[in-house]
Amino acid sequence: GMGGAGFPTHVKLSPKEPEKIDYVIANCAECEPYLTSDYRRMIEEPEKVIGGLKCVLELFDNAKGILAVEDNKPDCIKILKDLTRDEPRISVAALKTKYPQGAERALIYATTGREINSDMLPADAGCVVDNVDTLVAINAAVRYNIPLMERIVTVTGDAIKDPCNFRVMIGTNYKELIDEAGGFVSEPEKVINGGPMMGFALFDLDVPTTKTASALLCLTKDQVSSSKEGPCINCSRCVEVCPGRVIPARLADFAAHGDKENFRKWNGMECCECGCCSFVCPAKRQLTQQIKSMRKMILADRKKK
Repeated sequence: GMGGAGFPTHVKLSPKEPEKIDYVIANCAECEPYLTSDYRRMIEEPEKVIGGLKCVLELFDNAKGILAVEDNKPDCIKILKDLTRDEPRISVAALKTKYPQGAERALIYATTGREINSDMLPADAGCVVDNVDTLVAINAAVRYNIPLMERIVTVTGDAIKDPCNFRVMIGTNYKELIDEAGGFVSEPEKVINGGPMMGFALFDLDVPTTKTASALLCLTKDQVSSSKEGPCINCSRCVEVCPGRVIPARLADFAAHGDKENFRKWNGMECCECGCCSFVCPAKRQLTQQIKSMRKMILADRKKK
């Protein structure tokens, strides 16, 4: 797949009990700040998104398709509704605009009311979820026999002269994208592969575009926090914003001490790595990164067994 996790699409579309799949959800939320590649796809090539959804629906006779779009994109909602007016198996859901609405578990709950945890797959709740770019790629492969060779990448940030979206061949160097966007108007303080919440920092621009690369974000010094990390003040802000309903501050402590047992006991695997806890933390603790590292270690242990 072409989402952030890169989960293989052929696995996602081959559940053990396909007859139990009753929803195919197109993740059109694009909830992360700065990203607009899915938005442009839905505005300029909506028929390709819908075509990909139809292809997936052909695999599941009992399923209905849902195009899930946040309600801050009314133009997309109108276009998709107009194009699916005569499609009895496809509907458009206007979701509340909030982050991380596009996270898989949050999206399933928002569209179907069904809840899943970290030990379950969407198929366990009778759902298949694919994002916009994946559906476009499926449409191209199935209908026109075109392999996956390109994707849309948002190149933006205050350090970029002409922020825009590019149709990019996979493997294109990031330096070329920046040059095509007019170069830097000022030296970037930070360059991020992906969005500001879930992306990761780059220290070298001599990097190729991959199929999961949704954005290249170049931030100036004014946009980047330079505060030093302080001690937790037990304010519970991280708990209030956590969509996984866990206690990030406590999990980060377990992660810092390598305490896998308590990390699991306190439901650390329910974290979706959305970054909300780090964003609101007044002590500027790297909560998400610590929890993410521990989750990777536990998942690696599971693979060894």
